[in-house]
Amino acid sequence: MASARLPALTLAAMMMAAGGSPADAACPQALAVYDEAQTGAEIAFAGPLPDVDGMQHRFSLSFAEGGVTMDGVVMMAGEPDRPWGVIMHDCPQGDATGAEIAACTVWEGPVYIIGVEGAVDWLPAREAMRTAGDRLLLPDFGAAVMQSQAWQAERITTLPGDVFRLKACQE
Repeated sequence: MASARLPALTLAAMMMAAGGSPADAACPQALAVYDEAQTGAEIAFAGPLPDVDGMQHRFSLSFAEGGVTMDGVVMMAGEPDRPWGVIMHDCPQGDATGAEIAACTVWEGPVYIIGVEGAVDWLPAREAMRTAGDRLLLPDFGAAVMQSQAWQAERITTLPGDVFRLKACQE
């Protein structure tokens, strides 16, 4: 058992010695953890989803400031069909009306990844289990947070940017 873990530990040690981090290794998008530079807000993807789920990805978004946590999903939507993210805060549990979901939606829009070389692409679909992007782009996310109940209640007082950088890979 210890010998099976040795290569992964050796790889992590070699990357650290070279100035990298384990997050720099190939990490599937479904296991990626990102953070935002200004606020330290963190997006943690929930891992691979079953096909019956209907979503491409699920994730949690947490702000250290105020202990605010939000839920996020990515589905295929729009014209043309593309990864569309929705971030919600304090939504009712169980069956909810469209009006209730709209009231607790903080942000929605297309989700992009930015590669190490700066190339911008759609967030990979869950089936691909492709390598996570170096950065995650949620256009106008910071502006949307300013309209949220968490901002109005001053539980969040520093606006996040729209770009999150790859921080780690979950096991």
